Amino acid sequence: MKHQTIKINIAEPCHENWEKMLDEEKGKFCLSCQKQVVDFSRMTNEEIINYFNVNEGKKTCGRIAKHQHNTPISNYQKVVTPWFNRYVAGFFMALGFYNPSSAQTKDVPVEQHMKGEIAVKQPHIRSDKKLVINGRVLNSATNKGMKGVSITVVGSDITVTTDKNGNYTISIPARLQNENLVLSVYHSGYNSQEITGIDYNKTTVSVITKLYIEEKHIMGDMIMGKVMPSKEN
Repeated sequence: MKHQTIKINIAEPCHENWEKMLDEEKGKFCLSCQKQVVDFSRMTNEEIINYFNVNEGKKTCGRIAKHQHNTPISNYQKVVTPWFNRYVAGFFMALGFYNPSSAQTKDVPVEQHMKGEIAVKQPHIRSDKKLVINGRVLNSATNKGMKGVSITVVGSDITVTTDKNGNYTISIPARLQNENLVLSVYHSGYNSQEITGIDYNKTTVSVITKLYIEEKHIMGDMIMGKVMPSKEN
């Protein structure tokens, strides 16, 4: 499979009520606009890229999660979830009372969403230089470190896992040190987060990330930009 990376850019958010739209296979049908609204928030990166490969150049009205907006989406992203976490989550979900927030969900913020147009950028390749990112992942409800969170460098198979205090260290190879450097933060039962805006000109960077329970969505007209193949070494 050819490795590709795209960016989704939303220009004009739509404020139509998602819940009042008619259900369709790929999302909803908006009676007000008389058009299909594709739900990209439930798609994998590979499914999103495949959709725009098939519909390249066509206008699309869609619904995305905020963390998908204007950040690189790669079909080579590899997120590893510890087998123990998957087993425990599946067990308690089967019983009907799995709650990853540890009963502290009263004041958990929700991520906003929007709609708009899609564009793609080509990453800039740097010369050889070391970059080490030291980070910590916190539960937004308790503000405590989260163990077993997967941190992945988007566009690669580089993945590390947080320790019992939520800390991690990840080394970024020179080929990925560019303006599109993104870390994907994942834990079962929580919204995935994207760490962007990393200063790749430095040799060490410190970041703190909070994971939330729920997220809303963004809807709107989209235009597919050119899908660019990722550079491979």
